Amino acid sequence: MYFAFNNILPLVWICLGTAVGAMIYLLTVYRRFTRLRPPAEEDAVPDADLPGVSVIIYARDNASELRENLPEILAQEYPEGKMEVIVVNDGSVDDVTDVVNHLGQQHPNLYITFVPDEAHNLSRKKLAVSLGIKAAKKETVVLTTAECRPASRFWLRRMAAPFRKSDVVLGWAAIDNLSGHSLRFDEAARGTTWISAALNRRPYRGTAFNLAYRRDLFFEAKGFSRSLNLHNGDDDIFIHQIANRGNTSVVLSPDALMTVSFQRPKAAYRDLRLRHCFTQRRLPKGARRLLGSGTLAMWVWVAAVATGVVFSLPNWFPSCLFAATVPALWIPLTVNWLRTGRTLGIKLSPALLWWEMLWRWLPGLRCRLACGSSDRRNFTWHTKKIK
Repeated sequence: MYFAFNNILPLVWICLGTAVGAMIYLLTVYRRFTRLRPPAEEDAVPDADLPGVSVIIYARDNASELRENLPEILAQEYPEGKMEVIVVNDGSVDDVTDVVNHLGQQHPNLYITFVPDEAHNLSRKKLAVSLGIKAAKKETVVLTTAECRPASRFWLRRMAAPFRKSDVVLGWAAIDNLSGHSLRFDEAARGTTWISAALNRRPYRGTAFNLAYRRDLFFEAKGFSRSLNLHNGDDDIFIHQIANRGNTSVVLSPDALMTVSFQRPKAAYRDLRLRHCFTQRRLPKGARRLLGSGTLAMWVWVAAVATGVVFSLPNWFPSCLFAATVPALWIPLTVNWLRTGRTLGIKLSPALLWWEMLWRWLPGLRCRLACGSSDRRNFTWHTKKIK
């Protein structure tokens, strides 16, 4: 073993150049794309400038969650007379109606409507949203579900404020108690992908747990007519249809986040992952490819470093150069993802982030394999109900 600058193979220099090139890409393009920060505090919007808002809550066999979360939505700080809440009961067999009727005695702006039990071979979720929008009396609709709890009493104000200049507002919702470091990172990575695309004026989807748009826009687009043959698509295919670079805003304020509580968080997340894996075939691939190129660049860096170290021995000088790239790359990327996770309300593990960044492609591959080429469960002619 020795330490010298000379007698270094050309292959080692090529590997070093490749590793540095991958680092430059990761620390510029990739890190900038995956950087999400809460916005600076904005001046409060006067009550007169806030639009009338209809909050539409989709409920299906989750009366206990509705009983816990509905009071939080009804207690929002919003101008009197400008807010109404509509709960759409999708054939629930529990006491969803009783919860709404009980709270309706104290809140005259709370209403309930129903999805007909005989509605078959239709997307019941889309039908529920359509019924809620048709029943709405305000010019703006904010969509969520019974499992969602707003982060603060200012959630609705934050979601409604951008409508002074926008027609579509995309919020964020994190799944509560989602265990497993890889699942939490996958949730953060998937959310970052479409949020960053929207921040870069290329919106193509949102989340059904925290989403808003103008009611007239829904009717102008003829509702969900472009995806009537699918159970899903209300928060991605439809948003891609109505959102554009000039009419869409993203709200990442801590006050405007939603927390989604499922009885089985892992199973619910995997189900949501499969649904979006299927519908994303009809969506632009640019943002997903950009995030995937970052993962590819990480593996290029790993291959270049490993090859360079092997072929540089017994000379320790090149090995020290390769070793210096490790903290120079992974510390900034780890800090970046930790900050992004905090913005999205997702707790990430600093010690495992490097591993999760390298293997992020694996959950996506599993999802595509599980989804199959057609996945009949996604089509409305399949009679099996999907929660």
